Amino acid sequence: MAPRNPEINRFNKKAAFFVALALFAQESVWNFYDAQVPASLRQYISSAAVIGLLMGVDNLLGIFVQPWMAHMSDQHKAKGGNRFRFLLIGAPVAAVLFALIPWAISFEMLLVSMIGFAFVANGFKSIAESLTADYQAPNHRSKGNAVARIGVALTILASAAISFIVVDKDLRLAFFIPAVLLVIGMYIACKGLSSQEAHGAVEGAEEDTVQLNLKELVLDVFTSPDKRRLLLLLAVFGANGTWTAIRSQLTPYLMEVLELSRGTAGSIGFPAGIAFLVAAIPVAVIADRTSRAAVCMLGMIVVALGCVAVFFATSTVQVATAMALMAVGWAAFAINAVAILWSIVPNQKYLGTYTGLYWTAAAIGQTLMPAFLGLLVDLTAWRYMMLHAAVLSCLSALLMLKVVRGPTPRRREQVEGA
Repeated sequence: MAPRNPEINRFNKKAAFFVALALFAQESVWNFYDAQVPASLRQYISSAAVIGLLMGVDNLLGIFVQPWMAHMSDQHKAKGGNRFRFLLIGAPVAAVLFALIPWAISFEMLLVSMIGFAFVANGFKSIAESLTADYQAPNHRSKGNAVARIGVALTILASAAISFIVVDKDLRLAFFIPAVLLVIGMYIACKGLSSQEAHGAVEGAEEDTVQLNLKELVLDVFTSPDKRRLLLLLAVFGANGTWTAIRSQLTPYLMEVLELSRGTAGSIGFPAGIAFLVAAIPVAVIADRTSRAAVCMLGMIVVALGCVAVFFATSTVQVATAMALMAVGWAAFAINAVAILWSIVPNQKYLGTYTGLYWTAAAIGQTLMPAFLGLLVDLTAWRYMMLHAAVLSCLSALLMLKVVRGPTPRRREQVEGA
């Protein structure tokens, strides 16, 4: 058994920084993918529903790949290894496939590049997301995830800057830049974390030696008398799906409704990235002092209000302001939802697996919602897209309301105070 270090229960600032760097590297490609690939698809497809469906293919792959790879990383970690080799192998392969996307000269080549990148990148997505739970004590995981989400928010700024400065001049160079960030950032992050003590490893040494397979862990979520995990995953499905649908359709929406150029439309999220950065730590602190579930619910209501504001916007300044409001609401949900799950899992040995299930629920929503939102656009018009998104956001808020009301008072105290 590994000796317990008394420092292990303190907030690990260095680990938080390196985890944020890993997620920045990972999300640099995903954010740019969501912002620019729909415009590439529009060269071959006119239907918003079909574009949304194709943009959901990466999430469809994630439904199967993420929990399986995350569970493999848990097993490897339990045998004395770590999750780094999964990241260090997957990142360069995904980077090459991502950089090939703008080189496609036919629809078939574009589709192959998209699917290849999505398959590999999904393989290590949940593994990187598990690092906060590995390197922070339970009482600091919300704060640690806030720092990690700041790393993710910076990718919004990076994607917007690349879109504004590079896309309209050289699309191939624009895709190459995030690919390089992925490889370099992931290497530095893994090297830095290798010098830190993993909290999860200490806890795992004290758990029972019985090993559960992935099927047993998934069935337990559905059959357990405690429905908190199931309710939370349903809320994650709705919220992440809605947010992804908005992101994936926003560039063509702005090109159609406000007649912006592709580069300008792709850069409109710059203020939203700043808003997310400003809100990240405060929403984590507020959630720790009040209710994580309630903060998540209110966050989705704010997203809905931002969607309505975009609908009535008539200028890029108004759209950017509304997107900033939406980013604050999304920060409230994204930072606290996974921290709730980490606090209620029955066995800390499977933090990676449960993180994989979290992102599987997110991936299902991210697969279905962009196509569904696109279908609503096809049935009405691009003009009404943000009103549809507002309704979907409200439905997600109702799901979180069930999470707020779900546990008994004693269990609610455990969920919110963990």
